[in-house]
Amino acid sequence: MFSLGKSHQYLELSYNRIYEVFHWFLKISLLRIFDDDFLVAPVPTTLFQFHETELVVSLGVILLHAYCYRNDLDTIILSVSAFVSAFELMLKINGMVYRRKQIAAMLRTVLSDRSSLNGPIEAVICGKYQRLARKLLLVTILSYLTTGAMLLIYPVVSGGLADRTLPLGYSIPFADYRTHPWYLINYLLQIVQVQWVALVFVGLDGPFYLFVCYSASQLEILIVYLRQIGESPDNVQEQRRLMRKVFEIHTGLSQFVARCSSIYREVYLMQVLCSIVHICVSLFHIQIKFKNGSYGMLLTNVNKIWLFCYCGELVVSKAAEFSTGVYANQWYRLWNRRDLQDILFMLRNAQRNYGFSIGGFGFLSFATFTAVMKTAYSCNAFLHRVMN
Repeated sequence: MFSLGKSHQYLELSYNRIYEVFHWFLKISLLRIFDDDFLVAPVPTTLFQFHETELVVSLGVILLHAYCYRNDLDTIILSVSAFVSAFELMLKINGMVYRRKQIAAMLRTVLSDRSSLNGPIEAVICGKYQRLARKLLLVTILSYLTTGAMLLIYPVVSGGLADRTLPLGYSIPFADYRTHPWYLINYLLQIVQVQWVALVFVGLDGPFYLFVCYSASQLEILIVYLRQIGESPDNVQEQRRLMRKVFEIHTGLSQFVARCSSIYREVYLMQVLCSIVHICVSLFHIQIKFKNGSYGMLLTNVNKIWLFCYCGELVVSKAAEFSTGVYANQWYRLWNRRDLQDILFMLRNAQRNYGFSIGGFGFLSFATFTAVMKTAYSCNAFLHRVMN
């Protein structure tokens, strides 16, 4: 009866359900990059090559569309936004496909985690961060799907259907999209592509939330264990067992965060730069023309970069608490030389910067979010000066 209860508790506190959600989004977008047969079996390989070709062709089509309608400022702005979105998606897909084996190995580490079985405190901590991972994923799903819906219904709500207004700045080449039936064909094509892009973004962002919440939960568990060091120095065996547990978790977590930072450093550098361009262009479009479809793109990119920076700040702040916890516990009550050496090693290691690197230029944090918003606004002000 007890073992069944513990098994049931583990199933309730596992990350598997969250993994199944974003993996489902990758399945219906026909881009299952974390499956074992990806780039091995002919069908997923062909689908991936098709998507890659489609993205490359889309970039060329967007540039051609912007050139053909270069006298229309609205078209130029929408084309820039569409080009940056397609370019960002292509780089992100290729970056994660290139490192799919490392990401899959880290996903197995998270999904096989059994920290919640070590005690009631561990179960509470793991449950808290698994709920946080679900909330982050839910917000991401709503954000991307809402943006797609706002882009697509804008011509209907604003009366743009009569004026032949397209949601995005591209169209089928060598055909005037403002004539019948090309406008309807382009509009339907953009409906399909926008929804596909939203699904892929949700699927690609999902693993990051798992890695963040897993890292934060392990750091909080370590902080709880550190507070117990030195509380009962007479119980040597218990203190040694606690020291070994802290040392083992700390070593494994350091390697995990380092691998995660290495995998995502170029991906999130690219996403930060693309978000700056998106925010700048969307804000510029809204300022020069109040009635347009850039509101959804602006809100989504601000929300996206804030979520990433919030996740980065979560790990950074927990790592700072861990560093303080290593020094502030009652380690001075331990007189075993080996125990003190382990404490010294962890204290030195805790001084390193924990976090998710942005191309080696910094870490995802609230300071990064502030820098992104300031940079985007400065670029927006520069565009206004140029236009004036």
